[in-house]
Amino acid sequence: MKEKGKIIEVKDDIVIVLMEEKEKCKSCGLCKKVIPRQPIIEAENLIDAKVGDNVEIEINEDAIFKISLYIYGFPLLGFILGIIFAYFLKNIFLKVIIFCLFFILFWIIGFKKGKIYGEGTKPKVVSKI
Repeated sequence: MKEKGKIIEVKDDIVIVLMEEKEKCKSCGLCKKVIPRQPIIEAENLIDAKVGDNVEIEINEDAIFKISLYIYGFPLLGFILGIIFAYFLKNIFLKVIIFCLFFILFWIIGFKKGKIYGEGTKPKVVSKI
């Protein structure tokens, strides 16, 4: 997926880009409700762009899906497994402990995996406009 934006800051080989709003954004408005500002993204500066340049950024859609899967899917899996394993126990205290253990363990694993995978798949500035 390719997006357009304007560079507002340069840090070595990383740039901070103020992204353009799309037509879809105007009809949705979700970002504006959560954080009332324009979206900002960090990207690798492959073309040695400077502050003020309008650029095109390439974002790997598969990477976004995989990171989302780790961050949201693993805790959900831990939640479901926690319920299943706790169901077969008689003691209420053990049920709570097993449920929390599964949920927290899978939550931590998911976030660590997502962070590790996310570091290798940064968006990249591919061209000036």
